[in-house]
Amino acid sequence: MTNYEKKEIKVVETIAKTLEKLDTELSKLDSLEEGTKKHPIKKWFAEKKALHEIKHILHEANRYEKYDEKEMVKFESYIDSLNI
Repeated sequence: MTNYEKKEIKVVETIAKTLEKLDTELSKLDSLEEGTKKHPIKKWFAEKKALHEIKHILHEANRYEKYDEKEMVKFESYIDSLNI
């Protein structure tokens, strides 16, 4: 196996871990929804964060050029301004 193939495997494994973390977070939010509260904004934020992490992983592997490091900071400040 070449270094390139090993790097691709590592990238895929890292993305899989990110998606597993997202699934765990979403399932926690789903269990909270069984009551009277809904958490669509928290789910949306978790999905946005996971996508940002995946973009970062792909950018480091030279597979995604549109990655913006400051995107998540801007997004988090926007969420904070909503006072959620």
